[in-house]
Amino acid sequence: MPVCDGCGAQVDDAHIRQRIERLELATRYRPVHISVLLIDAAPPARPEDYFYRAPASPSDRSSAGREYFDALLNSAGVDARAQPNEETALAEFQRRGFFLIGAVECALANPLGAQKAIEHVAPTLLRRVKISYKPKSIAMLSAATQPLVAAFQQSDWAPRLILHDGRPFDNPAREELLAKALARNVPA
Repeated sequence: MPVCDGCGAQVDDAHIRQRIERLELATRYRPVHISVLLIDAAPPARPEDYFYRAPASPSDRSSAGREYFDALLNSAGVDARAQPNEETALAEFQRRGFFLIGAVECALANPLGAQKAIEHVAPTLLRRVKISYKPKSIAMLSAATQPLVAAFQQSDWAPRLILHDGRPFDNPAREELLAKALARNVPA
């Protein structure tokens, strides 16, 4: 079985195809110049809940997936409900310079092991941020990304971190805190 570049696990071909599909979907909405790189732990287990997957029908997302999608857009200053469809909302998210990634590029089989998985990928993620993404600012979006805070603070990215009281934002659904922090760091 091959080893996945995104999570380091031995996986089947279906796992590799799903990772490639997620990368293709995200690339479609990647800004040329990233103002804020939003880093969450990992993509959701349900493919229909992946942030960059614009479903045919909004009901295709689970209620948690819908809440996450709307909260993240609203935090970035995009009124999710005012958009005619999710593709338009994602295009506006992109236009404003936001890009969301998972520290671990694949859904985690065991979400309780997220911090350990993130610690494992931290050096690779730092290189990707420096070489590929080159954002103006970086915001961590879940408690599981706490191991990244120290790694980024020990690098030249420390002044560019957007944190809540020195920690990652615990829950993007608490969008008012994230929205205020992003608004201070992104030109209108």
